[in-house]
Amino acid sequence: MAASRISFVICLVLACPGLALHRRGAGRWWVTSPRPYFTSTTPTNLTVLSGQTAYLPCRVHMLGERSVTWMRGRDLHILTVGDLTYSADERFQVLHTPETDDWTLQVLFTKPWDTGTYKCQVNSHPKIFKDVHLSVMDKQQLDHHMYRVPASDPEQGEYGTMILGTPSRYLQMGSSLLLECVVTYTTHPPPALLWYHHNTRLDYDSPRGGIAIMVEKTTEQTTSRLLMSSVRLSDSGNYTCAPIKAPASTVSVHVTTDERQAAVQVGGYSAAHSHTLGPPTPPILLLAIMWPALSLT
Repeated sequence: MAASRISFVICLVLACPGLALHRRGAGRWWVTSPRPYFTSTTPTNLTVLSGQTAYLPCRVHMLGERSVTWMRGRDLHILTVGDLTYSADERFQVLHTPETDDWTLQVLFTKPWDTGTYKCQVNSHPKIFKDVHLSVMDKQQLDHHMYRVPASDPEQGEYGTMILGTPSRYLQMGSSLLLECVVTYTTHPPPALLWYHHNTRLDYDSPRGGIAIMVEKTTEQTTSRLLMSSVRLSDSGNYTCAPIKAPASTVSVHVTTDERQAAVQVGGYSAAHSHTLGPPTPPILLLAIMWPALSLT
């Protein structure tokens, strides 16, 4: 009979790899439902210009019948629960499709006062939550205070170059890096705009791979966006936006394996920490560990 019970447990675990095994007392084992946990690959710091739409990611594995709640950190005001919006501010909405584990908080027409920490919480026991920090830069103030350096030739006009966001960025290994550089001018746009990692030029065909560069031009400014996928430790360092015949702008990027450290925002913003539970130990491994302790009597 005992051997049959053990066989039943083995079959159950193999059929449902999300189940967890626990032991109580001498020789008593039981199976519980999966424990939800957050993925460690989604970004925890986002920066947008006022008026843009912000997407705050939250990916929860093994959610089961539990629900996901988004709250504003400064006053713990509930914004969404599951698919429903609980805030009178209609700019907040959760984006979720049943075939994914993503519960993304969408913030339309962002305002500077939207800056702060937002909490993605799962009503498990105990509750788990993950903080995502949003920085909304005032576009009007940014345009007003754009740093301009006179060109060496007055006939060429004046230029100003700025990489939007804080001067130091912290990313978790495996996430994506997005840098946005804005060059303003009074007469003509710069002939070209180049990106460098230290002294190495970055381009579509760079040996690293996974690099995309997008450029937009208007009558008053040129915007270049550098996107690097799946960052690794070697991607740490200084990144420079270098327009031809215009001043350059540099930021420092730090890639870390520590999710809590990656959540720290410097440059005047408050720190945002993540309190997460990691994925449960695979039941097959648990079974292998406990097998000698199982009694057939």
